[in-house]
Amino acid sequence: MYSKSLFSAILTRIILILLSSFAFVAVIPFLQKEYYFSLVGIGILIVFQVYLLVRYVNKTNRKLAHFFSSVQSEDSVLVYSKDQDEKIYDSLNSSLGKLNDTIVEMRRQNARQSLFLNDLVEHVGIGLISYNSNGDIEILNNAAKELLNVTHLGNIQDIGIKYPELFKTIAELKPYNQQLVKLATNQSVLFLSLKLSIFKSEDNTVNLLSVQNIRAELEQNELDSWQKLIRVLTHEISNSISPITSLANTTKKYFVKRDTGSVLNKEAIDDALLLKTLNSLDTIETTGKGLIDFVSKYKSLTALPQPKFENFLIIDLFDKLETLLKEDIDAANIGIDFKVSVANLDLIADFGLMEKVLINLIKNSFQALKKTSEGKIGVTAFRNDNNRIIITVKDNGEGIPLKIMGDIFTPFFTTKDNGSGIGLSLSRQIMRLHNGSITVNSLPNQETKFCLEF
Repeated sequence: MYSKSLFSAILTRIILILLSSFAFVAVIPFLQKEYYFSLVGIGILIVFQVYLLVRYVNKTNRKLAHFFSSVQSEDSVLVYSKDQDEKIYDSLNSSLGKLNDTIVEMRRQNARQSLFLNDLVEHVGIGLISYNSNGDIEILNNAAKELLNVTHLGNIQDIGIKYPELFKTIAELKPYNQQLVKLATNQSVLFLSLKLSIFKSEDNTVNLLSVQNIRAELEQNELDSWQKLIRVLTHEISNSISPITSLANTTKKYFVKRDTGSVLNKEAIDDALLLKTLNSLDTIETTGKGLIDFVSKYKSLTALPQPKFENFLIIDLFDKLETLLKEDIDAANIGIDFKVSVANLDLIADFGLMEKVLINLIKNSFQALKKTSEGKIGVTAFRNDNNRIIITVKDNGEGIPLKIMGDIFTPFFTTKDNGSGIGLSLSRQIMRLHNGSITVNSLPNQETKFCLEF
């Protein structure tokens, strides 16, 4: 007799073993010669039933062991029979068969996805290099091979054989930082943008380096910057030279006879004429000084000192700024709040240059809040999810119109009546010297936020 399921079969065997055991125990008190063979027969029956139970259990274990061994060895050709002698295992065979089909389908999906990702990595336009903690390269896509002009790399250090400076930059590159490298190859000069990301698991570390040639973008940006700068320089120089030329021509006419064009006699030169001439010369001098000042400001943009890096607490920088700007804050009647995420948040930078950048941004906020009631300025420092130090300067002033957003960092571009137009440009250059960046987001009359990222 057999059951319709393995559970029923095993339960039946156990019940039969228990009944046989009870019979065996019941016969013992009547152990006489004529009951001797009965006792032996019951004992043999118990042993046989135990054997059958063990056989069923072992056969189940063998099926499971075979199944898991096949899964481990990625053998998907598993067939579970439905012979008459094994009907008791129909349920188990059916379950293992369905589970095997599911695993096979999952493997097919993973294989398709893996092929797709590999194809995507190979055809993406950005160079990708993946290497482990020992430097052994696992991924080197076609874009990376073309940029570096190599066919194979075994270890990331192999880059140093052909490009020592590039490998030095890669070795010193911090996670999630972006670094620009100039690379001279046999074909041309490349401007590579490098960015490193790190992925950690329990027993492995994967470094993913992206390499992108941004020469075309840099050349276009450089051209745009030069056009903007030339436009501003032309405007400023023209505004200064035109009055000088006009005044010089007017002053010259003071000493020339209109009818003949000859020079006036010294007897015709009176005090009134001399006074007019002096006034013209004063105007020419003032305009000339303004032009010299303009040139000096331009020179300051091209002669920034190299930063003197030191480690300091940002809260100390904020305390000094609050002291330096106290009179301006009181005079403007504006609320300003300095805040750091943690008291011991530190920064490696040039303290003096950072002070200049933040003073410039805060004073710009003062200007933006002139027509705003209940003006507020917030200066905040924190560490973001990528372990980068962020300092933001935020105000609720009139904001920056979208049409001039792309021009505000151009040297000498200003919307202020008495502005020099070099503050933001100078700030951007200082941030670049710190391998950082400065960005801005503005919603006019709601919020304008400058963000310094280190």
